Amino acid sequence: MAVEPPKGELAQVPRAQRRALLEENLLASGLAYGTGAADPAIELAHDAPAGARAFALLVVGLLRTCATAGALSGAPLFVGNAGIASDRAASARRAQLVALLTAAGGETEAAAALFARPLDTPSLLARLARKAALRLSRRFLAEGALFAGLPLHNGLCAIEVRTCATLALATFGHGRLSPAAAHLATGAALGWRAALVELLAALAAVQEGGRAALKGYDQVIRSQRLPAREARLLRRALNKPRPPEVLAAGMYGDALRRFALSQVLLAALVDGRFEPAEVAFVERLAVALGAGEGEVSAMETAIAAFYRQHTEALTALRLAETPEGLPHALTTRVQEAVVDNLDRMLQEIRETGELAELLAKAAAGASLSSAERLKVRKQLIDLAKTIPALAIFAAPGGMILLPILLKLLPFNLLPSSFVDEAPRFALPPRRPLARGTEATPPRPHPPLKKRTSG
Repeated sequence: MAVEPPKGELAQVPRAQRRALLEENLLASGLAYGTGAADPAIELAHDAPAGARAFALLVVGLLRTCATAGALSGAPLFVGNAGIASDRAASARRAQLVALLTAAGGETEAAAALFARPLDTPSLLARLARKAALRLSRRFLAEGALFAGLPLHNGLCAIEVRTCATLALATFGHGRLSPAAAHLATGAALGWRAALVELLAALAAVQEGGRAALKGYDQVIRSQRLPAREARLLRRALNKPRPPEVLAAGMYGDALRRFALSQVLLAALVDGRFEPAEVAFVERLAVALGAGEGEVSAMETAIAAFYRQHTEALTALRLAETPEGLPHALTTRVQEAVVDNLDRMLQEIRETGELAELLAKAAAGASLSSAERLKVRKQLIDLAKTIPALAIFAAPGGMILLPILLKLLPFNLLPSSFVDEAPRFALPPRRPLARGTEATPPRPHPPLKKRTSG
């Protein structure tokens, strides 16, 4: 892969904004969930297995993430002003990216030397590139591509990406790869991996197919050929998970809290069902992490929207045959929320005339303009503020759920000014009047009496 420097407008971003911009990039690409969207740099056979495709997306995503961190940090090689020939600059960029991937795997001293002299140590570059490739292929199941134990595999991929992103921001920000900073990053990653395993094991304990999930998680851990200390830590987390409240108490930092919640949501949604026990577990975790219902709903919407748009990423989630399963699990919960709050919704809609009119228009099959859709979104956000269970419509991408809302709302209960008059041809034909008979207003029929025999 030829790593070209991103556009110049990314250069010299203030330090405080770099992490937020990189986080947006991870969410948009799907790497925050451990899967990646299609990338034009990847050329595989059309019949390549899902495992090979997902592994290629991960490796390219890692490289692009680190390159973006270099551009955000204003690193000369990554913003096009290194002052050397373009072919040498490309070689230097590749070497520094290999150094970052190697440092994330623990080879910090050699990686620091390669990063400092990217063009002067070709033998070191070749050796570290082989090590990085071998480690990634072992860790992320490129060999065999069974993907047993998902979504643990995807969570581990997401942690790898975040570790490389953190290390890249620190390295490019200071202009050197610090072994001490690399040790901190890899140590934090180990803590994240243990937390992920324990959370998913605790969730599996309440799932209907939890025993099978636990076997898959164990297979993932065994297949990675981990160092003894890390293997013991993850196996202990798998076999003796603590309650979500205890786990949440040990999670420091908003990034880890968001990651934990999103991975548990993905694990609950991945089989296409959202079991009551899973809902209860997610709610317990959200409360323990201090996440409101609106934040949880926003995460659900973002996850469903990504996998609906990038179905090729969904093939790595055991649902290659039924890619609609994940969005269906979410929409089922939305349906329940709408039905449970139907009376309150109708009252609010009646009081908001414009929203009722636009919803009725959309329900009749008419297309809404962009301005009208914006009005619907704004007023649904106001509605969500009064009914917290519906905050999902206020989240980014929440308008993709509008068809569900239109299907469930009984529009005949809207104010009469928004209800179309019944078509005349639907009425029974009137009998013709006899000649000489004046038309008189119809009188109500008396109630029918039950006929009796005899």
